[in-house]
Amino acid sequence: MFIKPFKVKSNNQLKGTERKKLCEDVLISFPNLSDADVQALLPKKETISSMKIITHGGELCKLYCVAKVPMFFQLDQPNLQLFPTIFTLWQHPDLLYYYTTYPPVVSKLANGAHLMLPGVVLNGPTTIKSYGKLEKNTPVAINTDDNKAAVAVGVTSHSSEEMYMCGGRGKCVDVIHVIGDALCQLGKPPTRPQIDDKSDTPTVNEDSTSDIVEDLNTAAIDDDINDNKNDDINENNIVTTPPEINNLDPIKEMDKLLEYCFLKACKIFKKNDLPILSSSFFKNHLIAACPSDQIVDVKKSSFKKLSAFLAYMVSKGVINTTIIKGVESITQIQSSNPLIRELVINETAEPSKPVSSNTPVVSECFRVTADVLPILSKFGYEKGDVMKRVEIRKCFMDYVKKENLQDGKMMNINPQLAGTLRTKENVLSLTIEDGINKFIGKMTHTHEITVGNTTLLHTGKLEPIDITVTTRCNNKKVTLINNLETFGIKLDEFSKECQGIGASATITDVPGKKTPNVLVQGNQVLYVYKLLTEKYRINKNHIKGLEFAPKKKK
Repeated sequence: MFIKPFKVKSNNQLKGTERKKLCEDVLISFPNLSDADVQALLPKKETISSMKIITHGGELCKLYCVAKVPMFFQLDQPNLQLFPTIFTLWQHPDLLYYYTTYPPVVSKLANGAHLMLPGVVLNGPTTIKSYGKLEKNTPVAINTDDNKAAVAVGVTSHSSEEMYMCGGRGKCVDVIHVIGDALCQLGKPPTRPQIDDKSDTPTVNEDSTSDIVEDLNTAAIDDDINDNKNDDINENNIVTTPPEINNLDPIKEMDKLLEYCFLKACKIFKKNDLPILSSSFFKNHLIAACPSDQIVDVKKSSFKKLSAFLAYMVSKGVINTTIIKGVESITQIQSSNPLIRELVINETAEPSKPVSSNTPVVSECFRVTADVLPILSKFGYEKGDVMKRVEIRKCFMDYVKKENLQDGKMMNINPQLAGTLRTKENVLSLTIEDGINKFIGKMTHTHEITVGNTTLLHTGKLEPIDITVTTRCNNKKVTLINNLETFGIKLDEFSKECQGIGASATITDVPGKKTPNVLVQGNQVLYVYKLLTEKYRINKNHIKGLEFAPKKKK
């Protein structure tokens, strides 16, 4: 229900009488809680708010948050059942009856699936008591066989007796709330604790746990929320007893590689760069952490999707994430987590190989003209040749020394220099620096732009990259970037880079401009400026338009 972001209809702080009413409702719904337990869950010193929300599917729901952390929710249904969130269950694990599943199934649940009977961990052969003594639509929780802390909350799909009669096939729990969903993104929720199993929940030996991952699609069925066709289930192929695996399972191996690369990337990642878009972290850090002789591919793992894998990492306490406008970002990396702290990096660093950079290198150059040709021709240059300032200076000084014109920091002017520099008749000497500058001034100013192995020459004044902000239809702001091609920046590649911020970017023609522009939705001046200066290494003197950046609120 909360897989996708929801809309907040109202958000009000509870008054004294409303607090008292909530405490009474909690005691009625969960009689095994004492008054002290309720006071600990709903402390008087903390702010308690009531939020009315509309889920992505259109259902109405009421949330009760303590210090912005959701603790209870109530569905707009006839029975008005009060449900605890997983954060409440972490403090009081015995509030609801538990069904235990395998850790890899959590990613399926986080991706919108329901818990199926083959995914339930049972102790010994199936009996009529294996699924408890529950009626249909009874609130239950789900945990894993390695940690009693809840990962999901839902209601039973059938009564316990009907589950037994299903013969290990069909649904067990309709999942409503799961770790990593939109509820978990409110406030700063705590990290999932490690709660030991005290034999209240059935267990299974480790060999069966590893083998059951052979076919996760028999443990969970896809919900229409995410349209994940990979979770569809074929009733005829359901197995209740996992087969033995003698050969390496490619899905398991990809799961191991994916987790290794992710933990390695987390270990070397700079915390100052947080928060970061999950897609950017995957593309720029996780893939880079993959050993050179292997290829990491989420689609070939049991998770299928990056969001499902991230939910699994959240459940392990490795990271914290948030979803803003449907875009997921990593907000925190728990470096003290044992998975990161105890990670051993297997491969050794390979010697770096020279790689041609796509960063434009702008150099100031000058083209040989007819005015300076009589002197530079003595050094093998022809009209139209491009020279750097250092080369011109060397040739000029060699000429001055060869003609015995130098006098300390001054130089005498002979007829040839007088004709080249076009000095007045009464000027017989100049400083050497003035002479060099006047000589260079008689040449055509040019810029050499090198991108990789390609060199571009731009004659005359080098127009800077122009960033402007304008409005389009419906008074929406857009950012236009012009003159990128002058610096050898490919428009299609740059537009894809701009999409990393979550805004759409296109290439468009603007009236009055000679070259195409890159158009980015919204005022993205700061992002574009940072991209140009940090990634493309463009000198800030070659960028114009920073004054259009949004003003900071005081």
